[in-house]
Amino acid sequence: MNAGEKSLLKALDQGGIVALVDQYGNYIYVNRRWEEDTGMTSDQVLGKNVEDVVSGSAAMLSLRTGRVISGEMFLRSKAGRELSSIMKYQPVFDEEKNVSGCLITSLFSRLEEAQDFSKKLDQILEEFQYLKSPERSSSGAKYSVQSIIGDSPGMRDVREQIYIAGATAASCLIEGETGTGKELVAHAIHNVSMRKIFPFVKVNCSAIPENLMESEFFGYEEGSFTGGVKGGKAGKFEKAHLGSMFLDEINAMSLKMQPKLLRALQEKEIERVGGTESIPVNVRVLSASNMPLDYLVEQGVFRRDLFYRLNIITVKIPPLRRRKEDILPLTQSFIRRYNSELCRNVSGISDGALQYLIEYDWPGNVRELQNVIERVMASTWEDRLDVEVFRRFSPHISAAQRTAVPSAPAALEERPETAVKAKSVRTPAEESTAQAGESLRDADASAEILSLSRQKEASEKEAILRALQISGMNKSKAARMLNISRTLLYKKLEKYDITC
Repeated sequence: MNAGEKSLLKALDQGGIVALVDQYGNYIYVNRRWEEDTGMTSDQVLGKNVEDVVSGSAAMLSLRTGRVISGEMFLRSKAGRELSSIMKYQPVFDEEKNVSGCLITSLFSRLEEAQDFSKKLDQILEEFQYLKSPERSSSGAKYSVQSIIGDSPGMRDVREQIYIAGATAASCLIEGETGTGKELVAHAIHNVSMRKIFPFVKVNCSAIPENLMESEFFGYEEGSFTGGVKGGKAGKFEKAHLGSMFLDEINAMSLKMQPKLLRALQEKEIERVGGTESIPVNVRVLSASNMPLDYLVEQGVFRRDLFYRLNIITVKIPPLRRRKEDILPLTQSFIRRYNSELCRNVSGISDGALQYLIEYDWPGNVRELQNVIERVMASTWEDRLDVEVFRRFSPHISAAQRTAVPSAPAALEERPETAVKAKSVRTPAEESTAQAGESLRDADASAEILSLSRQKEASEKEAILRALQISGMNKSKAARMLNISRTLLYKKLEKYDITC
C-alpha cells in the first residue's frame, strides 16, 4: 500500500465503518470502527473473502456489476454481531477502467449525515483516482524529433521543417493523410520551441460535440448552463496559456465555431461562456488536417481567413507509400516495442516478408503498419516474421495486392524526347492519320474519365448511405466515419439527393 492509499484510508478512518476488499472480494483493510462493530479483529479477517465474514454483504454484487450500491441494510458478522446501518459499496477502478476492488463504508447516525459523508467520500475517491491517473503525470508533449522514424528524403524534410517551426511562435499547419503521424510532429514542434516548459494541450476537434465546443475552448462561468461545474471551468485556451495548443482534425470544425476561433487567434483574448470579461491568452496554435484545407476552402466548408491565420508555416507529411524505404526501420521499431509489451522474442523480419510489406500501398499509413505488426506478433510465437505469418494473420494485404492495377509495360513509358523525335519523321499522310488517331484516343480518354467520375460519385454515394445506416442516421457520427466535416456531409447529401 503506497503513501497516497494510506493517507486516504487514514482520512476515512475518522468516520464509521470502513473496509476495503480486492477484486476477488478478499479483505485487504478494515478500520478500528469495523473491528469494534463486528466484534472481529483485522488479523481474523484480512485475506478472507467477504462472504465468509459478513452475511448479507453486497460487496460481491458491486464487484461484479461495477455499480455503486447503497441503502439501509441488515448485516450479521460471523462473530454474532447484528448491524442495521446505511451502507455504501463503492467500486474502485484501475487505469484501464477495470474493477480492482470495492470500498465499503457505513454510518450509524441520521440519514442526512450519511448522505453528507457519502458526498465527501465521492470527492475523496475522485481526487484519489485522479492522482493515480496517467493524465496527471504530464500535460506536456510526449514525443521529440528523435521519436520520428525514417530517413527517407521526405522525412528528412519533415524534421527540417520541425526545427524551422520550433524557432518561431507563428501558427503551424500540419497536413498528412490519416495515420501518417501528425500528432507526433506537433509534439516534436512544441519540444524544440521556447514554449516546451509550458503546457501542451491537445484538442480533437472531431470528438467534441458541436454544442460543447465553445465551452471546451473558452471555458464557462458558474451558472452558464445546467450541469456546469461549481465555480465555472477554464477552457483549453486558458490551460494552454504560454504554451502550445494542438488542434487535431481542424477540418472537422463547424463553420459556426470557426469565426470564434479566428477572433481568439487575432485578438489573443477569449471570453468564457456566460462571462463578460476578456481574458488575455498567449497560445501558439498547431493544427492538423487529414484533408487539404485549401481544397475545403474552395468547397466552402472552411473559412479562408481562418485558413490564412493557421497556415503561416506548413509541414506536409508524405504518406507511407511514397517513402517505402522507411518501412524497414519502422517495422524494426514496432518489433522492439511489442517484444516488450507482448513478451515476445522476435529477432527481425525476413527479406521476403519485407518485400511483401513493401509491395503493399498502406492506405492507413504508419498506423496501419503498426497495427499489422502488433496483430502478427500477438498471434504467433515465431522468433522471426516471414511471409507466411503475414499471409496468415494479415490476409487483407494479400487481397489488396491481388486486386491492384498492374503497372504499365515499360514499352509504353516512352521518354518525351523519344516521342518528339519519332513524330518529326512522319510523312504528311502519316501525320494526318496520327492526328486522327490522337483525336480518337482523346475522345476515348474523355469518355473513360467521365465514366470514372461517375463511378466515383456512385461509390461516394454508396459510402455515405452505408455510413448513415451504420450510425443509425446520425449525421455527426457518419461524418466522422467518412472522415469529412459535418458541413461537407450536408453538401454531399444535397448533391446526391439523400434525405434522412
